Amino acid sequence: MGSVEMVKVFRALSCRKRMAIVELLLQQELCVGTLAAKLGASQSSVSQHLRVLRDSGLVTDNRYGYHIHYTANREILEQIIGGLSGMLSKENAGAECPRKGILCVENTKQKVKTS
Repeated sequence: MGSVEMVKVFRALSCRKRMAIVELLLQQELCVGTLAAKLGASQSSVSQHLRVLRDSGLVTDNRYGYHIHYTANREILEQIIGGLSGMLSKENAGAECPRKGILCVENTKQKVKTS
């Protein structure tokens, strides 16, 4: 999974309500009404959160006649875990910063002109 896709997933998970939805959907497939009842939220609010989650690939939907049930996409979550593990396993390839212990940003104080 590329960094662009990972950012999209992290943005989708940056909301507590969406995290709660994913946690519920990891346990079982649910419809909007049931999710709304479990979360104490309106169906329209849950639908908007599901749209974000679906766009990021974290949630998939299944139609049963007129009803749509949602489930968490475990593959995406596993790819995120793999991507993070890969980042953590990389060795320090470079030397220490040559300016270690020295102020890295030059003093940029500017005089303010008064009119």
